[in-house]
Amino acid sequence: MARWPLHRFLIEQAARHGAAPALDIPAGRGRPESQTLSYAEFERQTARLARHLAPLLGPDRIVALLLPRTTPLLYIAQLAVLRAGGAFTCLDPAFPPERMREIIEDADPAAILSDPAGLERLAPLGLPDGLAHDAGALLASEPPAGDLPADIGPDRLAYVIYTSGTTGKPKGVMIEHGAIANLVAGDLAEFALGPADRVIQGSSAAYDSSIEECWLAWASGACLVVMDDAAARLGPDVVGWLAQQRATVFCPPPTLLRSSGCADPATALPGVRLLYVGGEALPADIAASWGRGRRLVNGYGPTECAVTCVRGDVLPGQPITIGQPVPGMRALVLNDALDEVADGAQGELCMAGAGLARGYRNRPDLTAEKFVDHPRHGRIYRTGDLVHRDAAGNFHYHGRIDAQVKLRGYRIEL
Repeated sequence: MARWPLHRFLIEQAARHGAAPALDIPAGRGRPESQTLSYAEFERQTARLARHLAPLLGPDRIVALLLPRTTPLLYIAQLAVLRAGGAFTCLDPAFPPERMREIIEDADPAAILSDPAGLERLAPLGLPDGLAHDAGALLASEPPAGDLPADIGPDRLAYVIYTSGTTGKPKGVMIEHGAIANLVAGDLAEFALGPADRVIQGSSAAYDSSIEECWLAWASGACLVVMDDAAARLGPDVVGWLAQQRATVFCPPPTLLRSSGCADPATALPGVRLLYVGGEALPADIAASWGRGRRLVNGYGPTECAVTCVRGDVLPGQPITIGQPVPGMRALVLNDALDEVADGAQGELCMAGAGLARGYRNRPDLTAEKFVDHPRHGRIYRTGDLVHRDAAGNFHYHGRIDAQVKLRGYRIEL
């Protein structure tokens, strides 16, 4: 496990590459001009906002963020909350009011940061006075004096991602700094990105894949390029947009690649050198067409395992697998009695190691059900996914044991 807080990665890159772009939000619908922040400016603004938040926060206190992906404020706010010693949870502006209400009630946030449009949406929820703040106005005001917390350890809560439960109500997965920093450190070693890279951010901030997209860039000094929502959801627009933005790293679900209708991705997007797919099974025809001319990596991971816990390269002529555990994680194939099965036999994929979530917020019953103390392997997470391991140590995915499905990246229990 990485023994430092997640935001340290960005602070180190700001010291090394202060003039390099950390964030690029291209012009789009309703945004006539692009917005770019250097690492030095990004670090400065996160520290400024963090000083406003620090008096409100302490260990495990949460700040809810209701901000669109196409404003720098969302990314500044995420980093500011971490630097102030708190944890964040993101509300997608597309959420209906009742889902927002459920998440806010469960998270019990110390503050909600939004913009004028978001504050209007929050008004009918009847929130306590003084809970919701205009993030832009707060950032523009003079922060109080004082130092930011220096004792943020790996066991401090970093963020909470809300997924659907069997009742349809959101359940909050609590991820600590050490768990997500373990993945980010592994990504640094695995992908060797740098300041010349342009990493695309296309996921909803309420979905955990957005975390890895962001930190693929910020931990390596690369530029995070925010995809317009229209391009992210309408496949035919995505190829031209990626080419225009000189993308080098793209992390889409395979469905988006199929909906693009691109017949020759290698020719259309020669600059994309890493295609890192996940969120759903990778079809063979998509792998064959999109993998030519670049590295194609198939990632797997439930939210409870800090975004990605197993991944592997997809190679021409080879079976498509979900690969092997990322550094710091162990993958087990267990039967109903939680005993290991032989290679080639199917069983439930269970994960152990540094990336496991703390558990579900306010759900000790569900935490005890899914996070089990195994007599031989220690604390494990039961994924509910059916897999087998081959003789080379690669894991093959066979679907769900239960009736869970995914819709636009969100897990839903039928």
